[in-house]
Amino acid sequence: MKKPLSFNYFKIILTIILSFSVKHTLAQSFRGMSITPKKEIWISGSKGTVIYTSNNGTTYDTLSPKKFQNKDFRDIHAIDRNSAVIMSAGDSAVILKTYNHGQSWNVVYEDNRPGIFFDVIEINNQTGVGIALGDPLPDSLFNKNDNHSTNKHFVALYTPDYGNHWYPIPNGTWNVATNNLSSMYAASGTSLVFNKLEIDKTTSKWKILMDFYFSGGGNTAAEIRQVILSFQVQEPKQTFEYLKFDYQLKFPPGDGWGIYGMQKINDRLFCFGGHWKYPNAKDSFSYMIQLSNVTYTIGKNKIKSQIATLSTPISQNGYRSGGCFFYNPQNKKYSGISVGSNGIDTYLIPGKQGISKSSISKKQNFAGQLKGSNVCLFDGEYFWIAGNKGLVAKKSKLELFGF
Repeated sequence: MKKPLSFNYFKIILTIILSFSVKHTLAQSFRGMSITPKKEIWISGSKGTVIYTSNNGTTYDTLSPKKFQNKDFRDIHAIDRNSAVIMSAGDSAVILKTYNHGQSWNVVYEDNRPGIFFDVIEINNQTGVGIALGDPLPDSLFNKNDNHSTNKHFVALYTPDYGNHWYPIPNGTWNVATNNLSSMYAASGTSLVFNKLEIDKTTSKWKILMDFYFSGGGNTAAEIRQVILSFQVQEPKQTFEYLKFDYQLKFPPGDGWGIYGMQKINDRLFCFGGHWKYPNAKDSFSYMIQLSNVTYTIGKNKIKSQIATLSTPISQNGYRSGGCFFYNPQNKKYSGISVGSNGIDTYLIPGKQGISKSSISKKQNFAGQLKGSNVCLFDGEYFWIAGNKGLVAKKSKLELFGF
């Protein structure tokens, strides 16, 4: 006679199931996700929604700001349990910050210009320096004396103090819209990654130094643009210096094609894209870009950085809006996932330089389970995934990769 299964047995099975996946059931669309050093997860999205978990998704705090129910918070940057900054995309864009775990939110920036649409914010938690970028606006909206200009510039702001205050960054060719880069995408809040976001306070005139890559699409191709900026906080227009380096990627012509999300690890820049209108397009519209160490001179500064040198296509099962990888020193491979409308893909990529597309192994995607995925992050053990119809899930690296 078989013995009945014990309560402890069922408890173990339930624990394993919960460790693999946690689903939140709100109807909102989530696109912003951020993690604190203590592995607390903040998530933002449509209908003015912000949620938070500090216990691996067992429970969630709803921290949505009051009177902003119509805003779509496309990106969020978490500093710690109490502090976070959220960014709405368009329809009068706002940036809000909480200092008390969402009990109240302060409006730290507001922009009512016609056509304003922010795509991404990033803040360096070590220095407090941050940047926000938005789609290009005509020069006439920046300066009424430029009524006859046909140029457009990406909207650019910086913060020197963890998002408490935001100021415009001077325009230049560094942020001008071109045929290869005429728009960014706010699909996952990951269209910008940085090498440096720093501030030098050793002199009376504080100096900002930024080194970052941002991406998007254009009418003829797509582009990753690296920019290095240096300026004084007190007089940015008088001291503004910059370098820019454009790296073009092959895409079909037309609006909507391009890179939607990025992640930088070591000397690799992972770029995920396609076209949101074609969720099942399986051509390779995602890339891994090899970065090489360089030293730039800007003004009187010598800056150690990395520049894009070689790109390898990454096969995919459809449009991908973002992804997250980690490097495993044991097998010397990058392991990770890309996320999109029809599900997720998993990858194992060799860590050696100059690899071919054929050496990248891709597993079957989880389309049936994780459709509508927009953004992901990795906390060292779990891949967190958020998306449409209130999707919030997590997958362990053991489940996905077996280690």
